[in-house]
Amino acid sequence: MARFVTQSAHAGVTAIDNAFIIDYMPTAPDGAVKAYIYGLMAAGRGDAPDIADALGMDDAQLCDAFAYWQRLGLVRIASGEPLIVEFLKTESIAPAERTRRYASLIERLSKAVPGRVFTGSELSAICDWIEVFGFSEETAALVVSDCARRRGSKVKLWQMNAEAKNWADANVSTIESANEYIARRDERIAGAQKILSRWKLRRAATEDELALYAKWKEEWGMSDEVISLALGELTSAAQPSFKYLDTVLSTFRSNGAVTPEAIAALRRERDASRELARMMLARAGINRAPTAAQQDDADMWRTRMNIAPELLLLCAESCRASDKPWAAIKRTVARWHEQGISDLDSARQDIEQHANSAAKLRSRGRALSHASRTYTDQDLSAMGVELLE
Repeated sequence: MARFVTQSAHAGVTAIDNAFIIDYMPTAPDGAVKAYIYGLMAAGRGDAPDIADALGMDDAQLCDAFAYWQRLGLVRIASGEPLIVEFLKTESIAPAERTRRYASLIERLSKAVPGRVFTGSELSAICDWIEVFGFSEETAALVVSDCARRRGSKVKLWQMNAEAKNWADANVSTIESANEYIARRDERIAGAQKILSRWKLRRAATEDELALYAKWKEEWGMSDEVISLALGELTSAAQPSFKYLDTVLSTFRSNGAVTPEAIAALRRERDASRELARMMLARAGINRAPTAAQQDDADMWRTRMNIAPELLLLCAESCRASDKPWAAIKRTVARWHEQGISDLDSARQDIEQHANSAAKLRSRGRALSHASRTYTDQDLSAMGVELLE
């Protein structure tokens, strides 16, 4: 049940200022005038029948009526549930120009969130959007209805203010730009939530995650199918994340793989490089899977340096006896690339020459490291060596 208080109650008579009759009543929406007059009367006496029953108005209609008068400064809604209304004096209220200015906005807000009673501070904030952000009344009402759609009819004022600022930062001011902004934002949210659902994470996407999704879709032009293919790269990740996914998509983009067909081709190339690295390790006597760095090495030698796989396998086999086979492979490949060696015969000849040079160095090292005999004075005298004093 609604309750009313007044600053100047009149027993037996309900006084209505002429200012109300002349400036406000002619432009007031249906039901608002009778709600105001009856409420003013009920505020002066405690035995008045319930206003909703007396006027045949439901709670939503009653709230809309007094929200209208609050915007014009004739009442103050102290509480929405239960509805508590304070009637104010009309002497200091602005004339009909203000009535005409905000009547349509109040009507839009009532339609935007049926049953919501907007307090004075809320209505003042919404008017600030129009004056500060340059919103049209329709755009301001759309901010409210959009927030209510996403967060419920009891959405907080700070949440509406934050959303209004987001719209202003995005240069939204007209209803057309607002609808475009909502569609784009909702698409980002839906896409980001789809990724989180794939990881079985039941939470809302953060602003940073939404920004990454917007970059992939709007700046890089990635399709949902491409993003889905990138998600497949994170299957074995212990903790998949948008940052990890961004790294995968960045790799796709740097390799020109921005379509499903290009990604399939990139994967085939990558698989070929992985298999080549595995075979090279096997030829070098190492029985394990290649590391990511070794796979990158094999890919560089095969695709960028254009060294034939058979030469790389020969190289790996020639480095089998090395203490660090992969390091020896890297040195040999660098030498072949520098010398322009690109066929098996030249490679075998280089391997043989390098092996001979290494053997000579080892032989010379053994000679230099041979232990010298120590001779005594008697030994030298016996050999006819005259010692100097």
